[in-house]
Amino acid sequence: MPTLNSAHSLTPLQKQWWIVAGSYGLMIIAGFLWLQREALTSGWVLRWALLAALFLTVELLILHRNLRKNRPSPDAPLRASLGWGNALTLLRGAAYGLMAGFLFAPRPGGLLDWIPAILYISAIAADYCDGYLARITHHTTLLGEILDIEFDGLGMLVAMALAVQYGQLPGIVLLLAAGRPLFLWGMKLRARWGLPNHPMTPSDERRIAAGLLMGFMGIVLWPLFRPPATHIAGAVFGGAVALSFLRDWLVVIGWLQPTSPAYQRWRVWLKRFLFEWLPAVLRLASLPALLWLYTSLSPTAAGGTLPLPLLGLGLLIGLAALLGIIARLAALGLIGLACATLILRGESLEVLVLLGVGVLLVTLGNGKLALWTPDERFLRRRAGSAG
Repeated sequence: MPTLNSAHSLTPLQKQWWIVAGSYGLMIIAGFLWLQREALTSGWVLRWALLAALFLTVELLILHRNLRKNRPSPDAPLRASLGWGNALTLLRGAAYGLMAGFLFAPRPGGLLDWIPAILYISAIAADYCDGYLARITHHTTLLGEILDIEFDGLGMLVAMALAVQYGQLPGIVLLLAAGRPLFLWGMKLRARWGLPNHPMTPSDERRIAAGLLMGFMGIVLWPLFRPPATHIAGAVFGGAVALSFLRDWLVVIGWLQPTSPAYQRWRVWLKRFLFEWLPAVLRLASLPALLWLYTSLSPTAAGGTLPLPLLGLGLLIGLAALLGIIARLAALGLIGLACATLILRGESLEVLVLLGVGVLLVTLGNGKLALWTPDERFLRRRAGSAG
């Protein structure tokens, strides 16, 4: 892609910044007018607009501060255009800002209860596609990496705060949202004290765990679900991310040596247990757990507690999970069935067991002796990258 010299490239970038700022402002005005038409109180709508504007202003400041990093490497020329990938990232940031307007207020009720979840799920889809667009248009930049990381952290913070505010998750999960800033602050503090920060090793599991947590947060915001199901799922997904943070911190401070033979042996054993053998055991448990649920439904099935097609689909999903045929996707089906039963019949031990099995399978993967695992390649490969 053609570039201008850095001095000339900064001016069009600043003009594009103003376009982004104006677009964000128009979104707030449109949202304000639409919410007023929904017969919400003027105080609620004004609070929404102010919070959304504050959040989007923070994002604009992040963008403005890093405009000079709109280049593929520190010594490369500055690019005059933000590019399609960054444009989609900024649109994702707009979704997070509009979500932030719902903070510090009760749920508005009706269809508006779905708006935060819809915004966050849309942002998740954009999160996958913005990197893809940047790579296929050959417009990957340091700015894009910064926006991606910063916006992910801000979006996760808003999603978790809303989930806690609505009673979907316990307040302790907010520590996960603060995990990355605390991690970076800890590294800066160590450097100030003259202590070394050891480099972290690349990890597919770290990225997958973070991606699954984002997906979970999009679903947990749905008004359909409630504790304790959301607490159980949150403990699994949140625990995976917390363990990832802990492992990385132990590497940074030097308590874990990734290149040492002892660590390598421990890591190989742990990965085999968590990502090969434990998922295989969970797959074996998925069909009995499903049958246990069906047995508990049998006295009321004739009354239509769950539609028969749904029961048949559940057995097919359970069989796919058992055989390891796209087990992560099958596990999502098990979670959906458990949630449907939870909504129609209320809480029961068998529903929670099936939910726990499904959530663990989604988190850990297909495991040993799985017949077909295209989902693993999809999760481990970056969109738009070679191979």
